[in-house]
Amino acid sequence: MSLGNRLTLYLLVTVVVITGLDLYLSLRRTRADLLFDVHRELSSIARTLRVTLEKAGDDAPERYFADIATEVSSFANILGVVFYGRDGQPAFTSSSLHNQPLPKVEVQSVMGSQAATEGVFTTETGRRYYRVEPIVSSTGVGIGAFLLLEDFPIFTQEFRSRTLQTLLTTLALLALLATVTSLVVRRSATRPLQTFAQKAMDIGRGNFDQQLHQQFAREDEIGLLAQEFDRMCVQLRTAQQQLLAENEEKVRLAQELRQSEKLAMVGQLASRLAHEIGSPLNIIRGRAQQLLQQESVEEQQRLLLATIVAQIERISRFVRQLLTLARRPEPRLRVTQLNDVVLRTWETVGGRSAPSGVEVAFDFTPDLPTVHADPDQLQQVFLNLYVNALQAIGTVGKVIVSTRFLPHGGLLSGASVEVVFADNGPGIALQDLPRIFEPFFTTKNLAEGSGLGLAISQDIVLSHHGRIHVESQPGRGSRFTVAFPSADTTESSVQNVRHA
Repeated sequence: MSLGNRLTLYLLVTVVVITGLDLYLSLRRTRADLLFDVHRELSSIARTLRVTLEKAGDDAPERYFADIATEVSSFANILGVVFYGRDGQPAFTSSSLHNQPLPKVEVQSVMGSQAATEGVFTTETGRRYYRVEPIVSSTGVGIGAFLLLEDFPIFTQEFRSRTLQTLLTTLALLALLATVTSLVVRRSATRPLQTFAQKAMDIGRGNFDQQLHQQFAREDEIGLLAQEFDRMCVQLRTAQQQLLAENEEKVRLAQELRQSEKLAMVGQLASRLAHEIGSPLNIIRGRAQQLLQQESVEEQQRLLLATIVAQIERISRFVRQLLTLARRPEPRLRVTQLNDVVLRTWETVGGRSAPSGVEVAFDFTPDLPTVHADPDQLQQVFLNLYVNALQAIGTVGKVIVSTRFLPHGGLLSGASVEVVFADNGPGIALQDLPRIFEPFFTTKNLAEGSGLGLAISQDIVLSHHGRIHVESQPGRGSRFTVAFPSADTTESSVQNVRHA
């Protein structure tokens, strides 16, 4: 049972108890009033009859008993009259009372005391009201008495009529009260509580966009609860956003930690390879070059020796890349303009004679804020991104390199400067995106890459307190974004630390 129904039930039970008690007391008052009316009516008739007998009958009222009995019996509700003589015995009885039970009355006591007596007695046919009046002579002596009997049919009928009317009125009021109470409770309590319960379930599902104060704009507890509910939703939404930001930051730090662990392993591997493979490779390359310098070597053998030297050079480059990744020096930070570094890097790449079907476009933001960075290391990052974009589009395609300043809302929490490399190549498969910055992971063939370029680039960017991010859709190209804190933000952070 809902809370509103329980409140309605409790209220109705309370009202029924109070109304029932009031009805009981009202019926008792009604019964008493009716009995009083019967008593007053019978008392008036009896006193009138007594005065008549005492005045007209003088000392011999018996001669009037028959006539008076006939007249009195014709009154409404009067069953009849019984006259008693001086001896207290019945002297005349109305024909309507023949063979009818009569109340036991001490007539002599009534005549002696000259005080009337009355009461109710019950017979097999019902209840009756009686009154006994003495007849006193002019000398003040009791010379007789008479008994009047009145039936209760009218009393009973009136009592039942009033009882039925009271019950119907009470039931109508209860029905009206139940309807009004149900509507009021439903509007004031049940529906608001149901709405609050539904909104609470929505909050449990992560939906904090609630506006209950508009729905319940009331100056009562429900209105206050709606305002506090909305305030709680705002606080929960803020806490959720902070928690999500913290979780994202934790995930990013965890990824960077795993990346650092991988790079540390790569560093150990590079040092071992440089020692174990580098020296023998240098010796083999030297001997091969010596053989190439001899004129007696045949052309076929010369081609084989040239192949040996080229492959040794390839292995040496790979070892050097490993050493670069493992022993990369700390960045030498200075105020740097990214537009200049991006252009200078393209001048280096452009000398490699890009295919005629490839278009490289630049969209630089003028007056771009500076960053604190090592230009040489950034040039290595941009070089890798240029080469990857050109290799991705092949002989036909377009690469757009853009820069922009974001006061907020970028990859970093504060103001940042971003460089974006976008190409319209084949894109990166969705299952490969999470591993794109892992060392030795590559989607190229062995002749095009070793899988270390992006890993080195990410490590350099992180050492500059920046972030690198990739977006790609198969068949629609890739977009690499590199973000660095602006020099103004970095200087403010340093000053704040100094003042703290």
